[in-house]
Amino acid sequence: MKRYRIYLFTLILAVSFLIPSGSVLAKDGWTPQPLPAASIDTVFGDSRYIDPEWMTRRVTVSWQGTEWMTGMDAFRSVPVRLTNVNGKIAVEFLDLAVFRSYFDAINAQLAVMTAQTGTPVFDNGSGSYIIQSGQQHQEAVPQMAQWLADTIENLILTGSCTDIAQELTAGLLTVVTDQSTVTTSPDFVLAGSCTTSFKTSSANRSNNIEVGAARLNNLVVMPGQTVSVSDTILPRTAANGYKPAGVYSNGVHTTGMGGGVCQISSTVYNAVKNAGLTVTERKAHSMPVSYLPKGLDAAIAAGSKDLKFRNDYTTPVVLYTDTGNKQLTVNVVVWNQELNGRSFKLWAKQTGSLSADTYFTTYQDGVEVSTVFVGTSRYNPYREAGDEE
Repeated sequence: MKRYRIYLFTLILAVSFLIPSGSVLAKDGWTPQPLPAASIDTVFGDSRYIDPEWMTRRVTVSWQGTEWMTGMDAFRSVPVRLTNVNGKIAVEFLDLAVFRSYFDAINAQLAVMTAQTGTPVFDNGSGSYIIQSGQQHQEAVPQMAQWLADTIENLILTGSCTDIAQELTAGLLTVVTDQSTVTTSPDFVLAGSCTTSFKTSSANRSNNIEVGAARLNNLVVMPGQTVSVSDTILPRTAANGYKPAGVYSNGVHTTGMGGGVCQISSTVYNAVKNAGLTVTERKAHSMPVSYLPKGLDAAIAAGSKDLKFRNDYTTPVVLYTDTGNKQLTVNVVVWNQELNGRSFKLWAKQTGSLSADTYFTTYQDGVEVSTVFVGTSRYNPYREAGDEE
């Protein structure tokens, strides 16, 4: 079994990992001091309130016989909020950067250990295939940093001062693809498509659409998999390539980081529905958009709105995006045998100046077989930030 110690040094602007050279021993007869207030902000290693024995414990993450270990003492400088809960001290970590650094170090080694090139995604042995070129590797899911913080918090609250160990099973890993191209056999056909224009958009808004759409290009969606558009295009931050541009927020049009990405989710919404995929979450904008009819838009906002869709076919489907000529196109290809002559259309009927009903029609060999009501979208009048009521 391979074992790695991940070393941590806390600097002013950078964090890395260190197993402490000397253990911090628990004090004989240690008892916590009472909090001077209902809650206080301090650091994890504050031995006045948190048992110093915690600093002697270890965190071990493992994968297929390889272990990555760090001492709990590595987290002693992490800011925490302590709260009195029925006579017990509850801990809330206020900054997860150190935990993320721990898993970043693990992911760097996992990337080398799990690297693959030219991965066949689907091959039925009779000429039907999906092949993903380029290099792929596995990483621990981003939620692992929060999991570690939650685990420590829960153990402290229950009074269980123990080592922590976690095996990275399949559900805790994600596949990361580096600049790959997905190719399919000719019997994977265009099943759903949508094109919207951003020719009148500002340079920043255009940038955001191009950056976000690129993260959906060559996206393979496996059978039963649910995709979050908000998660897939990554948080709208400068570090992820996004810039400030126009957004809808609190019922007005204003400026926010990543403005324009809702055009991506709206275009995807129409394309995946037209391909027969199942949309599990969609919310209309607060105000009408200019690039699609009312009832066909799909807003995303971190923590509150998302577009999620699921592949209910028995084989993978692939999304391709293009932003040439300041037009966003989303295409979805599906194995022709899955369609078996079926096709689909998402459409909307305006019912008022600020409302529309949305419908979904299924065709068999070009003949309508069913139309179902999807829902009603209602909008507020368009308002710029600063407009008076």
